[in-house]
Parts: sequence; C-alpha cells; structure tokens
Amino acid sequence: MSLASAPGPTGPIRQDHYDVVVVGGGPVGLAAAIELGSRQLTVLLVDRDDGVVRYPTAESIDVASMELLRRWGMAQLVEHSGFPADTPRDIAFVSRMSGHELARFPRPSNADRRHTSHGLSPEGGVWWPKFWFDPALRAGAGAEPTVELRYQWRCESFEDNADPGADPDDGGGPGHVEVRLRSAHYGSKLVRARYLVACDGASSPIRRALGIASVRDSPDARARWQGAFVRLPGLRERTAHAPAVQYYLINPRRMILGSLDGADLWRVTYPLRDGEAPTADDVRDTVADALDRDSDSVEVLDTREWSGDAVVAETFRSGRVLLAGDAAHRMWPSGGHGMNTGLGDVANLGWKLEAVLRGWAPTGLLDTFTTERRPHCERMIRRAWHNYRADLALRPDPALNDPQRSAERDAISRQIHATRASEWRSLDAQLGINYADSPLVIADGTSEPADGTSEPADGVVLTACPGYRAPHITLPDHTSTLDLCLGRFTLLHLTPNADSGGLAQTLRKRGFPVDEYRIDAPEVHAVYRHALALVRPDGILAWRADTAPDDPEHVVNQLTGHADTDCWSLRPGPR
Repeated sequence: MSLASAPGPTGPIRQDHYDVVVVGGGPVGLAAAIELGSRQLTVLLVDRDDGVVRYPTAESIDVASMELLRRWGMAQLVEHSGFPADTPRDIAFVSRMSGHELARFPRPSNADRRHTSHGLSPEGGVWWPKFWFDPALRAGAGAEPTVELRYQWRCESFEDNADPGADPDDGGGPGHVEVRLRSAHYGSKLVRARYLVACDGASSPIRRALGIASVRDSPDARARWQGAFVRLPGLRERTAHAPAVQYYLINPRRMILGSLDGADLWRVTYPLRDGEAPTADDVRDTVADALDRDSDSVEVLDTREWSGDAVVAETFRSGRVLLAGDAAHRMWPSGGHGMNTGLGDVANLGWKLEAVLRGWAPTGLLDTFTTERRPHCERMIRRAWHNYRADLALRPDPALNDPQRSAERDAISRQIHATRASEWRSLDAQLGINYADSPLVIADGTSEPADGTSEPADGVVLTACPGYRAPHITLPDHTSTLDLCLGRFTLLHLTPNADSGGLAQTLRKRGFPVDEYRIDAPEVHAVYRHALALVRPDGILAWRADTAPDDPEHVVNQLTGHADTDCWSLRPGPR
C-alpha cells in the first residue's frame, strides 16, 4: 500500500457569478482560496485533475509560509500530519549509502520547529509532505463558506471583457472575465468573475494565452532530472548513517533521497545525462545500485521526468487576470523556495483584490502585485539557482569510498559546509521580504539594516524598517506581535501617550478594517524605535512615526494606491 490522498470534491458548479475564479488546485491555488475566502469573497476554484496526490513534489514549508498558516489557524496541523512530529529533519551528505558521512546539517523536528527561527518568528520551518499538506489546505479552503472547490473541471478558455471605452489593461469598473469550464461528467459551464487568478503551474496555459513573456535568469538554467516515488523497506534500519529526512549521495552518481513518511517511502531524484531516457525498470536498477540493494528490494511506485528552470514572468497582471505561483515564476527546487514563494504571492495579492473588489481602492492597486512581488521572486530565483549550481559542483569520486582516503573526504566536507549551508540556513531569504521601494510604503529615511535591530541570526536582522516584514517580538503574555496582525491594517501604539490622530479613522472611512492595539512593552518600542507603526494586511510595515501625520489623507492615499488618483469613491464594489 502506498500513500495517496483522497480525491477533491467535484459536482456541478452552483453559481454563474463569482468575485474570483482560481484555476489550479495545488498548494498556491488552495492558499488563494483560503485567503480570499477568509475575506468573504466568493471564490470558485477549479482543477482539471481529481486532486489525488499520487506523486509528492514538495515537503519543505518555510518560516514565512508557516506564519501565513498561523494567521489562518492552521500551523499546528503539521504536528498531527502523517509525518512523525518527533523525527529530526537533518540533511546528510554521504559518499554513498553504504559509505561515509561527509557532512550533516542538523535541524529539529516539526514539534521543535520554533528552534529553527532563532527567536525571529513564533513559527519555524517544517517537513510537511504533500500527501498531508495539500489535503490540509483543501480542508481549510472547503471550510470557508464563500469558497466552492470543483475538481475535474478544466478551464477551456477565458475572455476579459472590459468596460466600453475603458483601458483594456485597467481591469476596473463593472467588467468581468468570462471563463468557460468543462467537466467530462457535468458538461460545459460559463461563469463570470470580476477577476481570474491563474495558479495553473509552470506550463500555465493561461499565461501563454495572455502572451505574457518570461525572462530566463540564465541560458544554462534548464536541465533534465529523473524523479521516482519508491518504497525502500528497511532503509533506515540497514544504513549506518544517522536518520535524516534527506540523504545526498555523491556516488555512484549524484542522487537525493527524501523521506515521505519517516519510514519506507522515499522520493528519489537524480540528474539525467544527455540522451538518457530511463524506463521504470531502469530507474529501479539505478536506485538499487546507488543503495547497494537487490533490484527486487526497490519498489517503484511512480516515476516522473522533470526540468528545472529559472524563469520569471514579465508581468503578473494582465487586466483582470493575475498570475501566482509557478505560473508567474519557476525556480530550481534547491532550497525549497518555489512553493513557498507562491504562498507569499497569495499573501500579497489577497488584501489588494479585496480592496479593489469592495471599492476601497482603485484598480491600479493591483499593478503593485507585480511591482512588489517580481523583484522578490527574482531574488528567490537567483537564490535557488545558486544552490543548484553549488550542488552541481559536487562530482562523483570513487576515492571518497576508500577508507584510506580521509584527506579527500575532509576536503569535500569543507566544500559542502562552505557552499551548501545557505540552502538550509536561509532565514534571510525566508523573512527578508523587501518592498522598501514600493509606492505603497512610506519611507522614513532609514535603509537596510535599519535603526532598531537585533543581533544577526542566520544572516537576518530584526528590523522595523518600512517595506519589510513587521518583526516578531514576544509580548508579555507570551504571544507574538504577529498574532495581532490578522489580515487587516494594524495600528500599533507603542508608547503610553502615542496619538495617531485621524489615521485609523481615515482608513475606516475608505472602508478598510483596522485593528488598533496599545502595547506597553519596552522591548517592542526598542525594535520599532517609534511611537506609532502601521502594518499592512500582508504583514508588511507600511509606515512608522513618533507623531500623528499632518495629513492622514495623504498617508492613506499612498498606502492604498490612491496616490495618483484625484478622487476616490466610497461606493462598494459590485459583488
């Protein structure tokens, strides 16, 4: 018996009109449904497949993603998933599985995940295989009353219908996207939505239909890899190496083994040589040879060839259609940044779609989805590409297996520690979100690293500079400042006499929900270094000061995309 999730819900599509149609039922599409559903927007998510997870493609959920899941009340579910909560998440490099250990990067278990963030977050990175992660997201999306999930429905076509006389790229007004969907069982259905979010993967038919070009980081970025989902009975018991969730083999060929259930199920990947096109039997024999096992002891449950890449779309928006996840950016899995970057897209986009749909902000606010996210995605693509090239530099070497060749093993151990550590010590990439140049942020003359920092941990400084992630600070009641930020604007009063003037009232007048807190904790003020701080719905610090703004209208205009708009309207957006 192998792992496989239950199928996703299907059936007839109940409505003709939605605020948002999400195409793609993977982690990013499901996350988009949760985020938009939590904002009481009507959402239809469709996926052409049945939703059964038969082949695992991602396991590493980073700190920033766990913070988003924490906001949704889902982070604790990892401790009750099928992967053992007490299993360490070590990474081990070995000469071969029957050979010598060359390097190890210790990482605590899911239950002890918070130790990985060195006090910079109330959460920590986890190992959450897709067999359990996707169903957890699906259950979260399905629990939202305004979200409808429909699997085995294919998006056949779409048409962005602009208002008469409107700029076709504006996506505003009462226009809509007509989306034609088809099910083998239920036939064809035409639905209308105010916006379409394409989470339809790296090959994204929607992106291609829009004619949005992609930019490759390097002409050498593409390569072919073989993947396999295998059962290896007794591997953990038979190996001399200490337990790890990933083993990186140097010999007899470069190969990565990733644990899926803490027991006998593993995902195996290895680079393919020019012209190599292995059958399932070839894959079985290659894995058996690498593990010094008989071929009969390797059960191949599924195989997939895949191509890595380093590509970002030129824009993440075309009118009423927006791209997220792999549809917008594709990166090497080295470091586990791909899916996590897609979840970051969702956090950035959710509040902006709500603001536009409800008429609180102009449609131009959605242009900042590209303005803010694309540079960040480019940084993550470069980070993953760097990790991949560092891995390629490790070449098979039979001498590493020779008990007498300790000098060679010491040399490659130093190389691994020098070049690969950043792949698993990447808090700077995970938490170092930087929108400081965004038009939705009011700079205060500080720059990275800003005044008000803690000691570096894994290359990260705890900073409260506008444009960066609002920092986590533990409050006297042992909760986190992040727990105050619930997907709305959050205004923090950090001194006893702090007075924000009409800032919160101005936001509310525009329609934006605002939470206000007065925090009497010197440790919080010591980081923010100002009496007032305004955090955006996506957890980004947007503004800070010691006194109320002279013109709160001006501040709100800039933070909500009205800065270039002569007037704004209180009318609710069409629902």
